[in-house]
This record gives sequence, structure tokens and C-alpha cells, in this order.
Amino acid sequence: MDARENPYAPGAGTKPPALTGRDAQIDAFEILLERLRRGVADQSMIVRGLRGVGKTVLLNTLEDLAVERDWLTVFKECEESTSLPALVARHCRRLIEDLQPGTKARRLLTSAVGRLTTFTVVDPHGFEIRFDLSRGDVDTDSLSDDFTDLLLALGTAAAERGRGVVFLFDEVQFLHPAEFGPFVVGLHRINQKALPLTCVAAGLPSLPALAGEAKSYAERLFTYPTIDRLEREAADEALARPAWARNVAFSKNALAAAYDRTLGYPYFIQECGKYTWNVATGSRIGRSDVERGWELARHALDDGFFFVRLERATDAERRLLRALAELEDPPYPIAALVRALGKRSPRQLSVQRDSLIKKGLLYSPRHGTLDFTVPLFGDYLRRRFPTVEAVSRGR
Repeated sequence: MDARENPYAPGAGTKPPALTGRDAQIDAFEILLERLRRGVADQSMIVRGLRGVGKTVLLNTLEDLAVERDWLTVFKECEESTSLPALVARHCRRLIEDLQPGTKARRLLTSAVGRLTTFTVVDPHGFEIRFDLSRGDVDTDSLSDDFTDLLLALGTAAAERGRGVVFLFDEVQFLHPAEFGPFVVGLHRINQKALPLTCVAAGLPSLPALAGEAKSYAERLFTYPTIDRLEREAADEALARPAWARNVAFSKNALAAAYDRTLGYPYFIQECGKYTWNVATGSRIGRSDVERGWELARHALDDGFFFVRLERATDAERRLLRALAELEDPPYPIAALVRALGKRSPRQLSVQRDSLIKKGLLYSPRHGTLDFTVPLFGDYLRRRFPTVEAVSRGR
């Protein structure tokens, strides 16, 4: 079929033509905004899930919903170098200008800016502030006070105008707890005042641990919805609906084959749909079309989605990942990994393990275990590298 008419859209955070299986999270967000609009306190959200389940897509969808309701948004995909105070400082002036605060709110904002100790005030009248990244460690209590003052002032200005503010942070596991913790303190105070300001963060399954490390009451300040692979019905709809809109249908056997290959992971569904469309020749897509399409999709995933993540690992870390792929039944016991690599103690793997967790390639589902953050990553490692030794660079 004509590749120019291909409806599927695999990509990093690219909205699929049919967003399915996420109604619960979308409904919860709409309720959150409405409650805050009415002056009723409610919990912010931390969305967790593996790679490829559509966390970024969901965040973008929630941002669109907030904008439709005339709320102001700050969206950031975090990296290891991201400074949360610098991020908030950079957007503060824009938020205030958009809110056009009245006399009461402007006085509160001016007072809040005048009390800042960890931020640099460039223009107190224009509410331009900066955060100096070169200053080194900042006292967390002072940063907590500053975040509290700023967020309270922003929330008050938003309430005065009948609007709201939503911070949307993706890949939030990269934020440092010493910065995320003070931000949580500010959110806690906002929640107590029931002001229309909230946060939706998304990242890997280790996020509740990050929030708990930030502040002990964070478990009560956030809800922690988990998004995972799609159930069969939602997966079938995600694949079939875009084709149906172009008068193309999938057979039942084709849909079953697609689910068997993709396991219902939204990103893999888009890749499968894209390549299946390109190899199909008629208006009815069959099982053989899916099988040929998935073979091409898998090659594309190997050369892109999986490879770019493996490239972040050192030789020692690659060997650990390849050994983990040999174990059965995730989550994988660290003790079994120690034996597989011929080590005497888990301590001998702690450096590589901690580094891989920090890089977002592994996480610990529960104490004493590890698992991949990338679905089907173990299959990729076994397919591309027949032995642990072969996975080293240059082999």
C-alpha cells in the first residue's frame, strides 16, 4: 500500500493516531483540574512505566487538556543535567506575564521575589529571576522556602484569574532528590492552600522511591498510576482503527499475530503497524502481512530503539546486561546474576548495577532483584549477542 498514506506514527512521544487504554489516567487528570478549579485540594500525579508504554504521549495529551481549559503549562523532558530550580526560574517570568496578576497578587509576588535567597533576582519588577548553576550545593531548607514562596505566589495569582498552572516533567528519575525534595515541599504547601497549581511527573518504575527519598510525606501528596502494555482489546483498537479510517481492515488472525509479537506495548504496535502497512498489498491485512511487517520492524528496533540504549553502557555493564538476559522469570534475583557472572558477592557488581540504574537501563522492582526498563531488551541481547563475551564493544 501507499507508504504516503501510512497512518502509523512510531516516534519518541509522537501521539499515535488512536490513543487507547489510557482513559483512567486522562479521567483522573480532568477530575484533578476541576477540583483545583473549585478550590478543593487534590493530589498531584507521578506516572510510572517502562520504556515504550507511552508515558510521554500521555503527558502531551494531558498538557493539551490543560491548555484547552485555559491553564498555563510548563513541559520539560528532564536529563541528567537538568536543574529543577533553573527550570522553574526560567519559566517564572513567562507564567506571571501570562497570568497578568492584579494588585493583591502582584504585591504577594513582589514580596516573594524579595525574600529569595537561592535565586538571583535580575528584575524584581519584571519578576525575572535566575538560578546560578555554578554556585555548587545549595542549602535545601533555603531552596524549600524559595520554592514554597514562588509556588504560593503563582498559585494565588492563578486563582485570582480563575486559571491554573501545571508543571509536566518527563523522565523525572533524572532529577536530583536534593532539588526535587524542595519542590515537593512547595507543592505540599500549595496543596494545603488548595490553590490551582499542580504537577504531573512521569518516568521509570523507580519514581516512588525518588519521591519518598525527597520527602516522607510525598506518598500522600501524589497518586502513582502505573501504565503498562495494553490489554488485548485496546491493543487491537490501536492497530486496527487507523487502518479502518483508510478503508483497510485487519483479519482476526493478523491482530492476534501482532499482539503476540508486540506484547501490547504501544511503541512496538506503532512500529509493527508502520511496516505491516508498507508490505501489505490489499485492503485486508492478513497474518502473513503482519509476520513480514514485524520482521522489518524488529530490525528497525534492533538498529535504533535497542541499540541506542545499549550504546550508553560500558563493556562491563554490557556483560552484566547480557548475563541478566540469560536468567529466567523476571524480576531477576541479583544472587543468580552473581553466580552467572562467576562473582563471589553482589558487592562486586554494585558499581555496574548502580550505573545502569542511573542510566535508566535497569530498575529494581523489589529488594534483591533487577529487571530491564526496556521491554524485549533481553530478547534483543540474546538475538544479537550469542554469548556474554560477544556483547563487549567491537565484538
